[in-house]
Amino acid sequence: MIKEIDIISTNPFGRRIEYFIDEESVGYLEYSLIYDRMEIDNIKVLEEYRGQGIGTKLMAYLVSLAIDYKVDNITLEVRVSNEIARNLYKKFGFREVALRKYYYGDEDGILMEKNFM
Repeated sequence: MIKEIDIISTNPFGRRIEYFIDEESVGYLEYSLIYDRMEIDNIKVLEEYRGQGIGTKLMAYLVSLAIDYKVDNITLEVRVSNEIARNLYKKFGFREVALRKYYYGDEDGILMEKNFM
């Protein structure tokens, strides 16, 4: 089951999508909805639940929300070394648009974007 939660106490534009199995939250995706665009802030699935398609379900839900909200695009940053996440995003039509040097302090980040317009 997926549930949407506002997290405006820490981010005035913030939202959170949580994935539950048997009443336990096993994964989430946090994003900001800023006028006509979305930014993915964080996505996490508990280690023991990885590889079960939960990240894919969270991303599919987010993309459907983006279509409903009529956003122009979704952006995110991801570690260069995180091939699993990069492949997940590419599966949903994201493309790598820029390298952000030392974005994570010890590692570069890649800016990825999915356009709807």
